This record gives sequence, C-alpha cells and structure tokens, in this order.
Amino acid sequence: MAKQKTMPGHRLNLNRLFTFFCVSLMIFALVLPTQADIVNFKELLPFVDIKIPGWAMVGKPCGTTLKQGKVMVSEARVSFRSGDMSLEVIIMDFLGKPIPFLAEQKMEVESSAETLRTTEMQGFKAMEAYRQQDKQGELNISVADRFWVKLDGEGIDNLEVLKTVAQQMDLKRLADLARR
Repeated sequence: MAKQKTMPGHRLNLNRLFTFFCVSLMIFALVLPTQADIVNFKELLPFVDIKIPGWAMVGKPCGTTLKQGKVMVSEARVSFRSGDMSLEVIIMDFLGKPIPFLAEQKMEVESSAETLRTTEMQGFKAMEAYRQQDKQGELNISVADRFWVKLDGEGIDNLEVLKTVAQQMDLKRLADLARR
C-alpha cells in the first residue's frame, strides 16, 4: 500500500486544536473579574489521592498554589503506572474564576488518527480525546465551571480506564468547594 502524501498544514491535528482551545480559555479567564478566592492545593489533594485497582501510584500526590497579582492558579496532581501504561490526574482551580470550558453545543471530530468529542461525566461537561496510533488519551472535565479535572493516559487501548477513574472521583464534593 502506497503511503499517502499530505501537504504540510492540511491534516487536522486535534491535539493542537484542543491545546489552542485550552490556551484561549486561559487567556480569556485572565481578563474576567475574580469571582472567588482560589482554593489552596492542600484542599485539592484529597481529590487526587485515589486508589486505582491494578495501578501503582508513582510518588505521592503533590500540588502548587500561585498568587501573583491578578494571576492565581492552584493545582493538585498524581501519577500512576501499570506495566507500560501511565496515567496522570490533575485538578486545577482555574484562576479562582468561572471558566467557559466547553461550549454549550456538542462537538465531535473524528479522523483516521484521533477522535475528539464532548461528553458528560457525573453530570459535568467534559471533552475526551484519543489518538489511536500513539495510544494516548485524555479526559477533561469542567467541574462547576471552575475546576479543570484532567486525566491523561499513555499506552492505553481506549478511554475506558480514564472514564473509570473519573467515575471514582468525588466531583460533586469538588463542586461544593466552588460554592463557598
């Protein structure tokens, strides 16, 4: 079978599209007025300190809170391994401001190399992406239009492990932090 030649820039790269989308949202959020104080990473750590059957936690959950002028970011993260597979769970308080993480409209994009679609996880808006050739996937969840929960997997055959982990997380209790 002859290899198909494509012109540079003519192939849709969903990873770049998603990265551009996320960076655009971060820039947009910087100009919004602050709605609340940022949640310190120490309060986010219990949400990433989870047990995943068949997976070993790499190190301990860790986090950072940064406050510099109007820029405020807090995140907690943890990594796991299972054989050749890896998984990272990150929760970020998105600058202490509500975030327009996902448009109200549903979206689905599929190519021969990757898929990207909006979905829901525990009633919260989410976006999933999977790159078949690289065996890489991610699940991004907007919790209470404030927290960004990001699950990244490498060496995975599909998105099921990410969805299973997300279902284990207490996202409703995380949403309660946004209301205080």
